[in-house]
Amino acid sequence: MNVKWAYTTVNTWRECNRKYYFASVLANHNRKNLVRRKAYELRAMQNLTMWKGSVVDKFLEVVIIPMITAQKELDFQSLSEQAVAFARKQFRFSENKLYDNPELKKGDIESEYCILDIHETGQPYTEQELVACYDDIRKAILNIPLVVLPDGRHLMNLLKEANWLKPNVEDRLVYVGNAIVKPQMDLLVSDNWKPVIIDWKLSDSMVSDYARQLQISGLTIYKKRLDTPGKPPYLFEDIGLLEVNLLKGIAKHHDFNQEIYNNMIDYISLTSRDIALMTGEDIDIEDFELTNNQVSCKNCNFRLLCGYLIKNNNIYDEGSYLKSVPDRQLV
Repeated sequence: MNVKWAYTTVNTWRECNRKYYFASVLANHNRKNLVRRKAYELRAMQNLTMWKGSVVDKFLEVVIIPMITAQKELDFQSLSEQAVAFARKQFRFSENKLYDNPELKKGDIESEYCILDIHETGQPYTEQELVACYDDIRKAILNIPLVVLPDGRHLMNLLKEANWLKPNVEDRLVYVGNAIVKPQMDLLVSDNWKPVIIDWKLSDSMVSDYARQLQISGLTIYKKRLDTPGKPPYLFEDIGLLEVNLLKGIAKHHDFNQEIYNNMIDYISLTSRDIALMTGEDIDIEDFELTNNQVSCKNCNFRLLCGYLIKNNNIYDEGSYLKSVPDRQLV
């Protein structure tokens, strides 16, 4: 049996089996099944730090990259204010809880769709924190033309001179044993017909391994070409992996070679077996153990839903659940 494999899925599994259940088994954008829909919304929920990064990612995807492709003049001062307006629109969408609308189709409002924990689960925040998010979004956009790559070129030169640019790439799929590997790539660039994968960042995280995430994308590009008849394989050094921190205005190159490729193949093969054990129609919430890590629980998007189900013998009533959420105003 083939299983969908992702680096974040493996990390979630190791962090808490029950969290994996909510995120990868239960979550579904389907209003008819209310608990599945709620798990889907909680999986999409972000805190303010995560959100400002996703705003910049999406603004690059739908505004800036298309402008570069169309060879339009870019006024980054004006674009930075457009990005903030873009963010404010998402904030209002979350604040008004439009995602609660049973007629909503996410694909119709993808650029606006946003669920913030301050609105969904009543997490506290200050106006100063929100203003700081808008300031960071401005700064990230203004930093784009200032970023210098490890090879000495400016980021904008790479983007303007590329053979082609493809933002938010999700269609590169390869098989590693029984694992289906299809990572999301912020931007795929053809630089003199050689692939460069760019991962946009706005902040550092002590728990994220950006190198490994990029290397998995590199593996996918390399193996897909290797598995394509009639095309010469890439050399490992042909594939560029760039982490671009727009808040700091710096770019970092990550290595990709035969040893890394082999290690990634082994890692995917090994961890996909764990996922396969908990994939199927006959499993339910009782099959997934709780973690003993209190820090993990505290930072989990599904914490309130998980606690509610424990107290109510895994029976979900939406009205009762929403009333149990602190500071959540019903709309």
